[in-house]
Amino acid sequence: MIELSLVIPTRNAGPEWERLLAVLRSQKDHADAELIIVDSGSTDGTPETALAYGAKVIQIDPATFNHGTTRNLGIRHAQGRLIGLLTQDAFPAGEAYLATLVRSLETEQAAGVYARQIPRPEASPLVRRDVEAWVSGSARRRVSCIATNPGYHAWDPMQRYLYCVFDNVASLIRREVWEKLPFPRVPFGEDVEWAYRVLCNGYTIVYEPDAAVIHSHERPAEYVYKRTFVDHYRLYHLFGLRTIPTRRKVWRSIGWTVIRDWRYLARCPELSLRWIRWMANVPRYAWASAWGQYYGARAAAQGMPLERMGGV
Repeated sequence: MIELSLVIPTRNAGPEWERLLAVLRSQKDHADAELIIVDSGSTDGTPETALAYGAKVIQIDPATFNHGTTRNLGIRHAQGRLIGLLTQDAFPAGEAYLATLVRSLETEQAAGVYARQIPRPEASPLVRRDVEAWVSGSARRRVSCIATNPGYHAWDPMQRYLYCVFDNVASLIRREVWEKLPFPRVPFGEDVEWAYRVLCNGYTIVYEPDAAVIHSHERPAEYVYKRTFVDHYRLYHLFGLRTIPTRRKVWRSIGWTVIRDWRYLARCPELSLRWIRWMANVPRYAWASAWGQYYGARAAAQGMPLERMGGV
């Protein structure tokens, strides 16, 4: 068994893919980490580029992709004692990214550690704000262990959820823990559900902001709705979380979000066609987020099969 393997699901990773592989091959202490690529039918040369950098490529039918089981497949083909998980568009910020994750994992004797996410330089103000405001955008290191917090199960749903946050955009886990607790087969949120199960089994999870990746997205409102729906469906099942429990609160949330985001953009120094487009899109994104939260949790509470929504 070798020290470290990296598992990356891919599909048409695009022109920045080779740059990511070069960054991984320049990592301090871990430039020779095993690379496992699980590719879902790329047609832009993604697998061929990975092979040129010494990666092992596993091809799967795009119709079979699943966030949990696809990562499990990659890990089964890996030989590392430690397994790094990364998405194809998350770029390590510095040569010590992997070394920092490994050190943090070993110091805390943790089951898993996840990295900080820094928005791309070209990210819109609202995307930048949201990335930096989330748990994985914080500069504060966190160590979660339910075994040392016996009152955890008495916390409210949001507190329990935030305590179990984990993100496979950029993470590192112990293979021996994964062998006991593999990622679940779910359309989305396999990382949070895995962390919840791991913590409930007495292990420790770490958020390490000193290890960072550059990663953010400008998603269409339709995607935001679908992702939010699936996300809150799972969060209801795991934690009983209902952030927006009634239709009346949906409309309140939309109104409050629109006003908040317009005010935020109004304070931005840029005044351009792009800025006008950001302002115009605020109501659509507010609508998508609020209704996604409401319908996702409601569907879970009513026992609707999530398979109807597909994956994201």
